[in-house]
Formats: sequence, C-alpha cells, structure tokens
Amino acid sequence: MYRLFPILILLTACSENSPPQDAASAAEEASVDLAFCQGQPFADTIGQPVSTIQPQLPERSRVLGPDDIATQDYRIDRLNVYVNGSGIIQRLTCG
Repeated sequence: MYRLFPILILLTACSENSPPQDAASAAEEASVDLAFCQGQPFADTIGQPVSTIQPQLPERSRVLGPDDIATQDYRIDRLNVYVNGSGIIQRLTCG
C-alpha cells in the first residue's frame, strides 16, 4: 500500500490543471447578442432596480428572481431579466 504513494504523487504532479476563470471572463464568453430579443436598449441597466425599466420591457420578456421557477424552453426572442432579492438587475439574456 505504501509503495503506491510515490506513484500517486507523481501522477498527480503530471496531471493538467487549468487555471480557474474569474466571473468576468466567464460572463464575456457566455455573452449573447441582445438584439435577438430586443434587449439592447436595456444593456446598461445592470445594477439598477427593475422597476425603472419594467414598463418598457418587450412583450415576450420575463423577470426572474433568485427563487423563481422558470420553464426550460429556449426562445431566442424572449428577454430574461435576472434580479436579486432586492429587485436589482443582475444580468440580461435571450432565451
């Protein structure tokens, strides 16, 4: 049993480890063009209360809080507005 430890240590040292991605670079990779769901005018509202833009949101949009249940169907023409518990906009996506 103890003979395997050096081998395991060497195998662990040789394994490939990718550096962790921070939230900003992950968000840049996952960014979607908001033109598909008419969300471009609202792109600069992140960090603001959703009540300031709610009357102007497109017809096929939904506001999702942290505990809200949402269907998993993907609709490219639907704007998803994600808010925190205080109603502050966290992110916007199409789908």
